[in-house]
Amino acid sequence: MAAITSMTHQRKKFAYRFTKSGIEHCEWKESPEWMLTGLKWFTGIVMMICISLALSDPRFAIGALVGPGAMGLVYFSMANSKSFREMQTEYHHYFLKWEELTQLAIASNRELVDVQYSIPEVDGVYIMDWNLNIYCRRHEKNKVADFIKPYLSPGVPCIVAKVNVPLSTV
Repeated sequence: MAAITSMTHQRKKFAYRFTKSGIEHCEWKESPEWMLTGLKWFTGIVMMICISLALSDPRFAIGALVGPGAMGLVYFSMANSKSFREMQTEYHHYFLKWEELTQLAIASNRELVDVQYSIPEVDGVYIMDWNLNIYCRRHEKNKVADFIKPYLSPGVPCIVAKVNVPLSTV
């Protein structure tokens, strides 16, 4: 159960860089390295069990070859497949200009600072209103908000509010 849960509930990693022109934000989710190591060890343990069963009763000989052999082939194909690793890895890179920020919210229910932004089209019509969650260490969200405030355009509100985080970004 723990293995299934850890495969479906993987953590994303975040990196932020604040520059004079804006906020650079990267997020990625890598395939867990323990999965391949665990599969290798599980294959070895099953192989030992199947060999001992085959030595005690010859009817288990085919199972001793097929079971661990197939698991070994799965491990080998996963470990050496570049396309498998690329499929399991997500990577996103964003850059927001300070002028695009429309609101700064200090979360009252989580350790994060929420920045709302609007990105204009070429002709000046706003096409995308979204938010960026800046995850902080415990008790550092006020320091992060104070760091961002001087770069905001005049009139951009800074509030304290409850922030909901979509499940796809956790």
